Amino acid sequence: MGAADVMYERFDKNLQAVNGNSWLATVPEAADIIVNAFKENGIPDTCLCETPLLKEMGLKKALEDAGITVYTDHIRLHSETAKGGICETQCGIADLGSVLQLGDDVDARLVAGMSEYYIGIVRLSTIVDDYDAMFDQLCAMEELPTFVGFITGPSRTADIECVSTVGVHGPLKLSILVVADV
Repeated sequence: MGAADVMYERFDKNLQAVNGNSWLATVPEAADIIVNAFKENGIPDTCLCETPLLKEMGLKKALEDAGITVYTDHIRLHSETAKGGICETQCGIADLGSVLQLGDDVDARLVAGMSEYYIGIVRLSTIVDDYDAMFDQLCAMEELPTFVGFITGPSRTADIECVSTVGVHGPLKLSILVVADV
């Protein structure tokens, strides 16, 4: 078992501990995994923030071919009602089972925070060991992006009479597709 496999196993274990799940896949496998997840969960439509990686996967076409409506434009208009949301994240933290959104893209933030079922996509090579390693990377950046968001499991709160509730301020379900670098 290589270092990348160990890193993925730690990431997956810690994501499951916060009620999320993940898959490890190659680019050619990725679209089918996401289509199957949406079909199994009854997701009829999704907002998709396209990136070169998601285009390489053929994700939009695969979703549309499966009968899932895909919104890539005017995401602000659709993010409140679309049941699914998909975007690429920039890195992950194995010890937390978290992914990070870094950048200025408001659409990606909306997709991650407003959909009922959010699927984040992260490259395996960008997953670091722990919180300290992530902050080392952030501190090494020449300029910080305007937004740095940590996504750890489905949304949850306990601010209503100290009762834990899932999905009040974000997704009810969260999955991460970890793309193996080939």
